[in-house]
Amino acid sequence: MGLFPLILLSVSLSLDCFTVCLIFGMQRSAWKTSLKEGEKDPFPSLGRGATQAAVVFAFFHILMIVIGWLIGWSMLPVVEQYDHWVAFALLTAIGLKTIIDGFSKKDNALKVHAMFHAKSLLLSALAVSVDAFAVGVSFKMLAMPLTTVCLIVGVTVFLLSFAGVFAGYFLHKQVRKISMPTLNLVSGLVLIGIGIRILVTSLSV
Repeated sequence: MGLFPLILLSVSLSLDCFTVCLIFGMQRSAWKTSLKEGEKDPFPSLGRGATQAAVVFAFFHILMIVIGWLIGWSMLPVVEQYDHWVAFALLTAIGLKTIIDGFSKKDNALKVHAMFHAKSLLLSALAVSVDAFAVGVSFKMLAMPLTTVCLIVGVTVFLLSFAGVFAGYFLHKQVRKISMPTLNLVSGLVLIGIGIRILVTSLSV
Protein backbone atom coordinates (compact mmCIF):
# COMPACT_ATOMS: atom_id res chain seq x y z
CA MET A 1 0.00 0.00 0.00
CA GLY A 2 1.29 3.43 -0.94
CA LEU A 3 1.37 6.59 1.14
CA PHE A 4 -1.80 8.14 -0.33
CA PRO A 5 -4.08 5.15 0.45
CA LEU A 6 -2.62 5.10 3.97
CA ILE A 7 -3.52 8.78 4.41
CA LEU A 8 -7.06 8.12 3.15
CA LEU A 9 -7.41 5.25 5.61
CA SER A 10 -6.13 7.49 8.41
CA VAL A 11 -8.73 10.13 7.54
CA SER A 12 -11.43 7.46 7.59
CA LEU A 13 -10.31 6.33 11.05
CA SER A 14 -10.33 9.96 12.20
CA LEU A 15 -13.90 10.88 11.21
CA ASP A 16 -15.51 9.59 14.40
CA CYS A 17 -12.84 11.42 16.41
CA PHE A 18 -13.62 14.61 14.52
CA THR A 19 -17.35 14.23 15.24
CA VAL A 20 -16.84 13.59 18.95
CA CYS A 21 -14.44 16.53 19.23
CA LEU A 22 -16.93 18.70 17.34
CA ILE A 23 -19.37 17.97 20.16
CA PHE A 24 -16.72 18.77 22.75
CA GLY A 25 -16.07 22.14 21.14
CA MET A 26 -19.76 23.05 20.97
CA GLN A 27 -20.26 22.17 24.62
CA ARG A 28 -17.19 24.19 25.56
CA SER A 29 -18.69 27.21 23.82
CA ALA A 30 -22.09 26.63 25.41
CA TRP A 31 -20.56 26.49 28.85
CA LYS A 32 -18.55 29.65 28.30
CA THR A 33 -21.64 31.43 27.00
CA SER A 34 -23.58 30.47 30.13
CA LEU A 35 -21.03 32.03 32.49
CA LYS A 36 -22.32 35.02 34.42
CA GLU A 37 -20.35 38.24 34.51
CA GLY A 38 -17.36 37.85 36.79
CA GLU A 39 -17.80 34.07 37.09
CA LYS A 40 -14.54 32.15 36.75
CA ASP A 41 -14.22 29.53 34.03
CA PRO A 42 -12.96 26.35 35.80
CA PHE A 43 -12.04 24.52 32.61
CA PRO A 44 -8.79 24.70 30.64
CA SER A 45 -8.41 27.07 27.73
CA LEU A 46 -9.82 26.02 24.37
CA GLY A 47 -6.36 25.40 22.93
CA ARG A 48 -5.27 23.31 25.90
CA GLY A 49 -8.50 21.34 25.92
CA ALA A 50 -8.27 20.69 22.17
CA THR A 51 -4.66 19.56 22.54
CA GLN A 52 -5.53 17.21 25.40
CA ALA A 53 -8.37 15.62 23.44
CA ALA A 54 -6.28 15.30 20.26
CA VAL A 55 -3.36 13.70 22.13
CA VAL A 56 -5.63 11.16 23.86
CA PHE A 57 -7.44 10.19 20.64
CA ALA A 58 -4.16 9.89 18.71
CA PHE A 59 -2.54 7.89 21.51
CA PHE A 60 -5.36 5.34 21.65
CA HIS A 61 -5.30 4.85 17.88
CA ILE A 62 -1.54 4.27 17.92
CA LEU A 63 -1.90 1.95 20.92
CA MET A 64 -4.55 -0.15 19.15
CA ILE A 65 -2.44 -0.37 16.01
CA VAL A 66 0.59 -1.54 18.00
CA ILE A 67 -1.49 -4.12 19.89
CA GLY A 68 -2.93 -5.42 16.62
CA TRP A 69 0.55 -5.53 15.13
CA LEU A 70 1.97 -7.47 18.10
CA ILE A 71 -0.91 -9.91 18.65
CA GLY A 72 -1.24 -10.72 14.99
CA TRP A 73 -3.70 -12.40 12.71
CA SER A 74 -4.60 -15.28 15.06
CA MET A 75 -6.43 -12.98 17.50
CA LEU A 76 -8.26 -10.90 14.89
CA PRO A 77 -11.39 -13.13 14.69
CA VAL A 78 -11.76 -13.03 18.49
CA VAL A 79 -11.36 -9.26 18.69
CA GLU A 80 -13.64 -8.64 15.72
CA GLN A 81 -16.34 -10.68 17.43
CA TYR A 82 -16.56 -8.23 20.32
CA ASP A 83 -14.92 -4.90 19.42
CA HIS A 84 -18.03 -3.36 17.85
CA TRP A 85 -20.12 -4.35 20.86
CA VAL A 86 -17.58 -2.69 23.18
CA ALA A 87 -17.62 0.50 21.10
CA PHE A 88 -21.43 0.48 20.96
CA ALA A 89 -21.76 -0.06 24.72
CA LEU A 90 -19.25 2.66 25.63
CA LEU A 91 -20.64 5.29 23.26
CA THR A 92 -24.24 4.50 24.26
CA ALA A 93 -23.39 4.75 27.96
CA ILE A 94 -21.55 8.06 27.47
CA GLY A 95 -24.35 9.37 25.25
CA LEU A 96 -27.06 8.48 27.76
CA LYS A 97 -25.08 10.05 30.60
CA THR A 98 -24.65 13.21 28.52
CA ILE A 99 -28.41 13.42 27.93
CA ILE A 100 -29.27 12.74 31.58
CA ASP A 101 -26.74 15.27 32.87
CA GLY A 102 -28.07 17.86 30.43
CA PHE A 103 -31.53 17.76 31.98
CA SER A 104 -30.48 17.32 35.59
CA LYS A 105 -30.73 20.15 38.09
CA LYS A 106 -27.13 19.81 39.19
CA ASP A 107 -24.50 22.46 38.72
CA ASN A 108 -24.11 23.42 35.05
CA ALA A 109 -20.41 22.56 35.29
CA LEU A 110 -21.40 18.90 35.54
CA LYS A 111 -23.33 19.15 32.28
CA VAL A 112 -20.25 19.84 30.20
CA HIS A 113 -19.10 16.74 28.36
CA ALA A 114 -16.15 14.62 29.38
CA MET A 115 -13.51 16.38 27.32
CA PHE A 116 -12.67 18.04 30.64
CA HIS A 117 -12.97 14.87 32.73
CA ALA A 118 -10.34 12.20 32.20
CA LYS A 119 -12.49 9.09 32.73
CA SER A 120 -15.05 9.76 30.03
CA LEU A 121 -12.48 11.19 27.64
CA LEU A 122 -10.48 7.97 27.88
CA LEU A 123 -13.61 5.86 27.35
CA SER A 124 -14.59 7.94 24.31
CA ALA A 125 -11.12 7.54 22.83
CA LEU A 126 -11.18 3.79 23.44
CA ALA A 127 -14.60 3.44 21.84
CA VAL A 128 -13.70 5.19 18.58
CA SER A 129 -10.25 3.59 18.27
CA VAL A 130 -11.18 -0.11 18.31
CA ASP A 131 -11.11 -0.28 14.50
CA ALA A 132 -7.43 0.61 14.61
CA PHE A 133 -6.67 -2.85 16.01
CA ALA A 134 -7.64 -4.48 12.71
CA VAL A 135 -5.55 -1.88 10.90
CA GLY A 136 -2.49 -2.95 12.87
CA VAL A 137 -3.09 -6.61 12.03
CA SER A 138 -3.73 -5.87 8.35
CA PHE A 139 -0.63 -3.75 7.87
CA LYS A 140 1.53 -6.36 9.55
CA MET A 141 0.24 -8.87 6.98
CA LEU A 142 1.11 -6.34 4.25
CA ALA A 143 4.58 -5.85 5.74
CA MET A 144 4.01 -2.10 6.16
CA PRO A 145 6.52 -0.46 8.55
CA LEU A 146 4.91 -0.04 11.96
CA THR A 147 6.50 3.36 12.57
CA THR A 148 5.15 4.72 9.29
CA VAL A 149 1.61 3.51 9.99
CA CYS A 150 1.62 4.87 13.55
CA LEU A 151 3.06 8.21 12.43
CA ILE A 152 0.57 8.80 9.62
CA VAL A 153 -2.47 7.61 11.60
CA GLY A 154 -1.39 9.41 14.78
CA VAL A 155 -0.77 12.75 13.07
CA THR A 156 -4.02 12.55 11.08
CA VAL A 157 -6.11 11.68 14.13
CA PHE A 158 -4.43 14.44 16.14
CA LEU A 159 -5.01 17.11 13.50
CA LEU A 160 -8.65 16.22 12.80
CA SER A 161 -9.46 15.90 16.51
CA PHE A 162 -7.81 19.24 17.25
CA ALA A 163 -9.65 20.87 14.34
CA GLY A 164 -12.93 19.28 15.46
CA VAL A 165 -12.83 21.01 18.84
CA PHE A 166 -12.24 24.43 17.29
CA ALA A 167 -14.84 23.82 14.56
CA GLY A 168 -17.44 22.89 17.16
CA TYR A 169 -16.57 25.89 19.32
CA PHE A 170 -16.95 28.40 16.51
CA LEU A 171 -19.98 26.61 15.08
CA HIS A 172 -21.82 27.03 18.37
CA LYS A 173 -20.88 30.70 18.43
CA GLN A 174 -23.01 31.10 15.30
CA VAL A 175 -26.03 29.48 16.97
CA ARG A 176 -25.77 30.70 20.55
CA LYS A 177 -29.48 30.17 21.18
CA ILE A 178 -28.94 26.44 21.61
CA SER A 179 -29.27 25.84 25.34
CA MET A 180 -27.05 23.49 27.32
CA PRO A 181 -29.81 20.84 27.82
CA THR A 182 -30.66 20.89 24.11
CA LEU A 183 -27.01 20.70 23.10
CA ASN A 184 -26.41 17.81 25.48
CA LEU A 185 -29.45 16.00 24.08
CA VAL A 186 -28.12 16.39 20.54
CA SER A 187 -24.60 15.46 21.66
CA GLY A 188 -25.81 12.33 23.41
CA LEU A 189 -27.85 11.25 20.39
CA VAL A 190 -24.87 11.79 18.09
CA LEU A 191 -22.64 9.65 20.32
CA ILE A 192 -25.26 6.91 20.43
CA GLY A 193 -25.64 7.23 16.65
CA ILE A 194 -21.89 6.70 16.17
CA GLY A 195 -22.10 3.60 18.34
CA ILE A 196 -25.04 2.25 16.32
CA ARG A 197 -23.21 2.95 13.04
CA ILE A 198 -20.14 1.05 14.24
CA LEU A 199 -22.31 -1.85 15.38
CA VAL A 200 -24.41 -2.05 12.20
CA THR A 201 -21.38 -1.68 9.95
CA SER A 202 -19.53 -4.49 11.71
CA LEU A 203 -22.52 -6.83 11.83
CA SER A 204 -23.27 -6.30 8.16
CA VAL A 205 -19.78 -7.28 7.05
